[in-house]
Amino acid sequence: MSHARQLELAFEEAPRWDAFALESALAREAGRPLQVILTDNRSVLLSVRRMAGGPLVRLHRMFLHAPAAVVAALARNIRRRGPAADGEVRRFMNQNLHRVQRTPREMPPLVTRGRVYDLVSVFGDINQRFFGGNMQVPITWGRGVGRARRGGLTFGSYDPVLALIRIHPVLDRPVVPRYFLDSVVHHEMLHHLMGGVSDRAGRTVYHTRAFREAEARFPHHREALAWEKDNLPELLRASQALDRERRAARAAARAALR
Repeated sequence: MSHARQLELAFEEAPRWDAFALESALAREAGRPLQVILTDNRSVLLSVRRMAGGPLVRLHRMFLHAPAAVVAALARNIRRRGPAADGEVRRFMNQNLHRVQRTPREMPPLVTRGRVYDLVSVFGDINQRFFGGNMQVPITWGRGVGRARRGGLTFGSYDPVLALIRIHPVLDRPVVPRYFLDSVVHHEMLHHLMGGVSDRAGRTVYHTRAFREAEARFPHHREALAWEKDNLPELLRASQALDRERRAARAAARAALR
């Protein structure tokens, strides 16, 4: 059996390890036998399953490019039975996402004119008032499937892959004041402008102190927070009604095809 080895190759993008060398290095650093399975999984880049014969470690192939320090950090996490992807390991994963083969995503059709509000007009006004008219990012009414969060709704989202802002259609109602919709759009435009930063654990943080300070400069920020708190139950009911309407429309469309 050959000894664990790093591959010494002349060009930067070549893997540092082969599969056997990586498994051997992890086992040596962890101080226990283990099995490594390399994958091309696009969503789960790292997992550890405790088995009778030793940990089963599933790694994305990006780890063939991992520096020795990252391999050692991963081994320490396995040995301590703590989170496998923290600190140095998570930072490596974040920095190597370009190695993940992702299915290309197409920009969806943009729906900007609602029953009450036109998002092109809303975006343009905020762009001029707060961003000097320099921001260029598409915006659309979403499908109304915003995630629940502690009994609330996700009123807007920013997709960094498509560079697209989506706004929940529950806000396209006469009872929703313009300043509240403005605050949501302003929030998502800040995400496009500021992006995210890595914390000490290697996690990407989007709502940083700088982000919160920029958000608080929106003139109606406190007023918008208060309005959301007072009207959240009604918005939840309206969102559920939209969901029922959407499901009924899909059922009718399927029935028409029979």
